[in-house]
Order: sequence, then C-alpha cells, then structure tokens
Amino acid sequence: MRLLAFFVLTATITVVSADVAPNTSQVKYVGKEWLQRQKKLLLLFRHLYQKDWNPQFVAFANNFDVKKNFHLYDNEDAAREFWTYYEHGMLPKGEVFSVLNQVHREQAVALFHLFYYAKEWETFYKTAVWARYYMNEEMFVYALTVAITHRQDLAGFILPAPYEILPQQYKMQGYYGMKKDDEAYTGIVTSNYTGWYVHTNPEQKISYFTEDIGFNTYYYYFHINYPFWMGGKEYGLYKDRRGELYLYEHQQILARYYLERLSNDLGPIRKLSWYWPVKNGYNPDLHYYNGQPFPSRDNYYFVNQESNYYHIQLIDDYEHRIREVIDRGFLLKSDGKMINFSTPEAIDYLGNLIQSNPDSNDSRYFKYLSMFSRMILGASVKPVESHKEIPSVLEHFESALRDPVFYQIYKRIIQYYHQFKSHLPAYTYEELYFPGIKIDDVSVDKLVTYFDRFEVDITNAVDIKPEPYDEAKFIDFGEIDYQQDPIAIKAHTTRLNHKPFTYRISVTAVKAVKSIIRVFIGPKYDESESQYWLNENRQNYYELDYFAYDLALGKSVITRNSLSFNGYVKDHTSFYELYKRVALGYEGAEKFPLNMSKSHCGFPNRLMLPKGKKGGMPFKLFFIISPYHAPEIPQYTGFDPAVSCGVGSGARYFDKLPFGYPFDRKIDETYFHVPNMFFEDVMIFHEKEEDINGVV
Repeated sequence: MRLLAFFVLTATITVVSADVAPNTSQVKYVGKEWLQRQKKLLLLFRHLYQKDWNPQFVAFANNFDVKKNFHLYDNEDAAREFWTYYEHGMLPKGEVFSVLNQVHREQAVALFHLFYYAKEWETFYKTAVWARYYMNEEMFVYALTVAITHRQDLAGFILPAPYEILPQQYKMQGYYGMKKDDEAYTGIVTSNYTGWYVHTNPEQKISYFTEDIGFNTYYYYFHINYPFWMGGKEYGLYKDRRGELYLYEHQQILARYYLERLSNDLGPIRKLSWYWPVKNGYNPDLHYYNGQPFPSRDNYYFVNQESNYYHIQLIDDYEHRIREVIDRGFLLKSDGKMINFSTPEAIDYLGNLIQSNPDSNDSRYFKYLSMFSRMILGASVKPVESHKEIPSVLEHFESALRDPVFYQIYKRIIQYYHQFKSHLPAYTYEELYFPGIKIDDVSVDKLVTYFDRFEVDITNAVDIKPEPYDEAKFIDFGEIDYQQDPIAIKAHTTRLNHKPFTYRISVTAVKAVKSIIRVFIGPKYDESESQYWLNENRQNYYELDYFAYDLALGKSVITRNSLSFNGYVKDHTSFYELYKRVALGYEGAEKFPLNMSKSHCGFPNRLMLPKGKKGGMPFKLFFIISPYHAPEIPQYTGFDPAVSCGVGSGARYFDKLPFGYPFDRKIDETYFHVPNMFFEDVMIFHEKEEDINGVV
C-alpha cells in the first residue's frame, strides 16, 4: 500500500484570483483569552478516532446535556431538530461520512446548526466537546469546520490543515527504527503518487498535480466557504456573487489543469458522454480508517449500465433545462415570475442554478447536476444501508481533484458557462480601452519550476495510549492539559514549486488615476505545437494576479513579485508549530498575529506556474489595465481584512467587472487589441532542485 497523507472529512476553497485574499501590511495581535480559546479549538481535532484520548474531554462531554439546554441556542427549533435526529439514530462513530449522501447531509446540517446558533463561546465550546465524544468523527469535523468559518465571532480562529486532521493510512505499531527528538519518537514514511509502480493510463503523468494536498485543500475550503446546501439570506451569502464565483472558479481550475497537461504532452481534456465508456480509470490506492479501500474505476468504465439509469435520466433532464433557460433568455419560476437571463448579471443566477444551492430561485426544477455526476462516475457500490457508505474520491470535496474524470465532469458543466457568455456581445473597443493609458513594455524574470521535498505531519493516523480517566478530577470547562504526542509520524513526498519571480510593467499615463490590473497566463501552442487563435484560446487563460493600483502622471514602472500576488496562500502551518506558537503567545514569550487563518483563503502559491519543460516551454502572459469600477458593496465591508477572508460579507472584490474579464466573452480581434493591453512571450524552465539550490 502507498502511504499518503490523506483526510476523509468532506467539505473546497476557497478561491483562485477573483476572490482575493487581501495583502495588507496591517498586523493585529491577540490577547490571552483569544489564545486560550484557540488552544482549545486545536485540541478538538487531535486523535479524533480516540474519543477518550484526553480525560478532560471525557469529563466535559459527560457534564453537558444538550437536551436540557435548548435555551442556550439562538434558534431553539434548530436545537430541538438536532436532538430529534440524535434520538432517532445518527451516523455511528467509525463509519465513513459523505456530504453527498442525503441522510448524512441532513444530519451534518443539523449538527452545524447546533454549533452555529450557540449563543456565546462557552455554549459553542461545550457543544463541540460533547459532539466530539458522541458524534461520528468525520461528520463532527465537517460541521464544526463550516461553523467556525461562518460564525462572525470566530473570525480569525485557525484550524489545523485538513490533511493533518484525518490522515488516512494503516495504523503503525511500536517505535521500531525511530529516533527520539524533542521528547517524541519521529518516523518518516514515503508518500508516492498514483502510478508510482504502474501506469494504467497517460493521465497518471500529472498525478503530482491532481493529488497535491495543497491543491485539494484549496478546493475543500471553497466548498466550506460556499456549501451547496447553505442558503444565502440566512447566512449572509446572497450578496457574494456566489453563483458567478462557482462557475468561474471551476473554469479556472480547468484552465490551470490544462496548462499542466500541456507541460506533459497531454492533449485537451476529454469530452464526457453518459452513453460511452470513460476511457481513463482511476485507482486511488487509499484506505478509509475502518480499513475499507476507496472504490476504483477501471479503464473504459461503462457508465450507461442499469444501476445508473435513474441518475443518468435525471442528469439528462437537468442539462436540458439549463440549456433551455440559457437559449430562451429567461427563467420561469414555479410561482410564475420570470427572471431575465439575457443580461450579463444573470451569470450569478445561472451559477446558482447549476450548483442548485438554496439561492437558485428554483431548486425544485434544477437539482444537483454535479453531485449526481460524481456519484455515478466514482464507480462506488451502492451500500446495503446509508450508514455503510464507501464513497469514491469524487464524493469528497477534499479528494475530488485527484480523479481525472473530475475535469471531464466540469468541462461538461462549464460548457453552460461558455454557452451563456456566447449570447453576450463581444466587448466593444470602448469597453476595453482605457483612455490616456498605454503599456509601453513588460519584462519578466526567468520562470523556473522544480520539485522540492516536503513532509506532512500524519501523527493523527496513529492511536496513542489514553490517559487514565478520573471524573472527580475534571468537573468544569477550564484549561485543557496537553502533552506532546509520544510519537510523530511524517510523510515524505515531492511537490511542484517555482522560484519567486518579478514582472515589471512600463506604463505611460496622461493623468493620475485609479486602475485595476489583471495578469493572465495561457498557452502559446497546443499539444501538436500549433499556435492557437486567441478566441479559441481565451478559455485556457489562467488568472495569475489581480490588484488595484493608483497610476501616476507620466511614465512609471509597476513592479510585482510573485510572493505578493493576490489570491494565493503559503503552506499551512503544521499542528505542532501552530500549537507551539499559540502556547508561546499565551505565555507572553512572543506575539501571535491574527491573520494566520488566511492560509485557507486561496490557491497554493507554489502551484501558480505550470511545470513547463527542461529546455523551456513557451507560454504567453497577458496584461490589461482597466479603469476602476467601484463594486456595489465597498470592499472589506463587514469584515477586517487583517483578520479574515470575510466569507459571507459580499465585499471581497476590488471592482465589479465580471470575473475573467476580458476573456470571459468571445473576442473580435479586429478591435480587441488596445494600448492598455500587452502580450508577452515567456518560457518556463523545469529544473532539478539540486541544480538551483543555491538560488531558490
């Protein structure tokens, strides 16, 4: 078996470039009360499958009764509803949880409500400790993560990386061959990607990208921020352009994935048909905690089989309805009211329809297109009953990107995004031109990628001996005692990275003016080394950077380093490093910044560039400077950018132009090229880490 850091709590990311994680020099530091709460939250995620690993948690769980405390929740009806589920019987501990399973989802949402509606910190924490002890482990993590993300009073609190919370591999026994360091025995295991031993299809050439834990964590947090079951008005998401963002994020994932395919001499993403075999299989080579292997799909998997007839019919119906709405130009709701689908702003309605979230205006007629697609293509076996699920990687948001067919599913779905945009006229010269602004030249550092070595803490996969339990000793919800685990297990792997680089834009402006600058990267040639026409290639451009800039009168040079690009994040701080920093802050040994939680706010910085090739591979960079168009809701309204990403605020965007502008609509090259645009040819070189070690 391949040992790999993997997690099984279901939940996606946040965002690429449209949803910008703000860069701010302002740093805020926290006090002892905040740090104490942060320590308690962190420990809730240790050794989840050992409910008794910490005797204080056992005591706390036994000393809180949800049924007797409905009055401690702002929504008492929601608390009673949860208890009805609980008494009826919920997903048992140790079983696999999937948010795509309707029964599991209803129970998880009920548990989320219990966390979300807790009136204050004390009730929230008591509820969380109780749930950790009594609820299914993966459901607990999912509901708690969504609640912490969406409760305004918990903005800025940090969770361990999801791949550290529930790393799945077989248990290890004993400390044989391990070295003791910092009071813990440390062992290193090797983590390989799919196809390390045998290649079953060409898609495995890029498993280093699709199975990257940072890439999958990004998608996991995107779902956490915008769960498909979460209604906008109740939780403050209805002003977030969530429908447009849903479509654009997936379009950008496809564009970035395609750039990686080209770097490995693979062609376009294959088209998907429900009535023809799926050429590329997938064997994840992963196991759940209970020992069950993840389902695998053989090459040339035949989708149109009897067990899938019902869901295929549903998908056909939903796809037909979506196409009809787009081409007719209006949506007739069940109450007889009509929504105009011929305006650019209707893209938000379309995204909600396709995701089928509660803001879709007609969730009765438009259902879960993506969900049913994942369920039938994952090749999982129908369980005997809902509490015995063995979901495929496609049925977990934190692992879906691993399967090559994910990209085929979304290529099919995103065609409706492009179909909608095809009904809009091409941008006019006036809509593209920024009077008085000209990009004179662009220079870019040498672009170099490489594979570096990385260690992931997977200690949570190992059971430890619990401390003795003495209920009389622990009677309140005070400080939690925690000693470092006696054993530390780390998974060693390699991952794609790049050298930091800088670009410089030489600009002439006839007046001082506020602007928005967008930077994209796209392919110059296809897999056959034929040069693309711009209009057909616009869907393959990936947004690298996006920022506001005050242009000065005259000539100036705008300099940006890749370490400060918007929409990207660094690696998650490991649990032990995070806990140590929180403890030092609590003891007054060092200050603890409040902005560390933003590690879940964007795309991994190290994956912004495709791999390229050893001798260099040509790409194109595109730059455009546009006039500033103020967003409908002023940026950062409702949240502090130094603390959080502002999920649910609707105020994270610099301007109100469509996501992906100007590549979101068809291009008429007779007037597309304006002075405030610039295309620059670049080469991306892939080198060995040891060859560039001195300059990385």
